[in-house]
Amino acid sequence: MKTTDMSNNTMVLVENLDVNFGKKHIVHDVSFSVKEGEIIGMFGISGAGKTTIIRVLTCQIEKKNWNGKVLVTGLSPSKKGNYSKILSNIGYVPQLELLNLYFELNPMVNVEIFTSTYGMDKREAKITAEKLFNILDIPKDTWKKRVKKMSGGEKKRLSMAIGLIHNPKVLFLDEPTTGVDASKRYDILSYLKKLNQQLKTTMFIITHDLEAALICDKSAILREGKLLEFDTPQKLINSLPSNGLVARISIENLNQEVIKTIQNYPSIEKVLRVGNETIEVLMDDFETNLPKLMKFLFEKNLNIYSMSRDVANFRRYFQIRIQEEEEKENSKNRSELLNEGDRP
Repeated sequence: MKTTDMSNNTMVLVENLDVNFGKKHIVHDVSFSVKEGEIIGMFGISGAGKTTIIRVLTCQIEKKNWNGKVLVTGLSPSKKGNYSKILSNIGYVPQLELLNLYFELNPMVNVEIFTSTYGMDKREAKITAEKLFNILDIPKDTWKKRVKKMSGGEKKRLSMAIGLIHNPKVLFLDEPTTGVDASKRYDILSYLKKLNQQLKTTMFIITHDLEAALICDKSAILREGKLLEFDTPQKLINSLPSNGLVARISIENLNQEVIKTIQNYPSIEKVLRVGNETIEVLMDDFETNLPKLMKFLFEKNLNIYSMSRDVANFRRYFQIRIQEEEEKENSKNRSELLNEGDRP
C-alpha cells in the first residue's frame, strides 16, 4: 500500500511502515496521510499495532527498529537531530492522568511546571491556560485547588489542556474516554471536537472506544499490525451492501440453524446476531429483497416479534470488517493444513 499525498498541508505522512523488534514483526507495510486539522481515529483491539505506530510518530522507537518513510510536521523521526523539533510540534495526552499531572498541586502550578520545559513566558502560559480551561469548561473554582480533588472528567480535561498548552500542530490522545463515566464519554468527545474546530489542531485518537468515530474525519482500522481500512467513517459504512442498510429482526427461539437458513437465502450478504433473539441482516438491493426475505421467513413458520430497518453504524462496520479478516485467515490456515496433509 502506498500513498502519494505530499501536499503542503499534510501534517503526518506514513509510507510502507514496518516495525520489527528482533524476529517479531509488529507493524506490516502501513501507509496513510493526514491533513492539517483532521481528527484521525485509530481503532483496533490490543495488539493491533496502534500504539506502536504512534510511538514511531512520537520519536519513541529508534530507526533501527523500523523501515519506511515517516514525516511528522514535515520532519522525519528517523533522524535523532529532528527529535526536539518534532516533540515541540506535537502534544501527547496519556491514558492515565497521573502520567502528566501532579495531583498534589493545583492546575495553574501544573501549567507552570509543564510550560517551563518549553521556555514559555509565564504570563503567556497563564493566558493560554485560562483560554483552554474556559473552552474545556474546567470550573474556575478548581483552578487553584489540588488536582486530586477534581472529578474524573475534570482531570481528563485538564490533561488535554496540558497537552495543548504549547499550541502543538498535532495532538496524540491515548484512550481519552477511558476512566470516565459512560455518561461523560460523549462530553469528552464533544470537547475534543470543539478544541479541533477552535484551534485547528490535528488530532490522533488511539482508542478501543468505537463511539469516537462520531467525531473523526478518518478512521484507521488495524488488526495484527496491518492497516485494514483508512477512510471516512461514512464511506466505510457506505461500502457495505446497500450502502449499509440493515434489517433488524427479532425471532422467537432464534438458534444457529435458523441463522444458517437465513444466511443461505439468495441476496443475503451478512447475518449478525446482536441479541438473544435478534439479528441484523445486510443484503443486496435492500428495498427489493427485504419483502421477499420476510415472506420467506413467514413461510418457514418463524414467529417474528419485530422488524425494523436502520443504517449500520461504525461499530457494526468494525465488527463486520474484523470478522471478514478472521474468516479469511481461518480459511487460509485450513487450506495450509490440507496442503500439508497431502504432502508425501
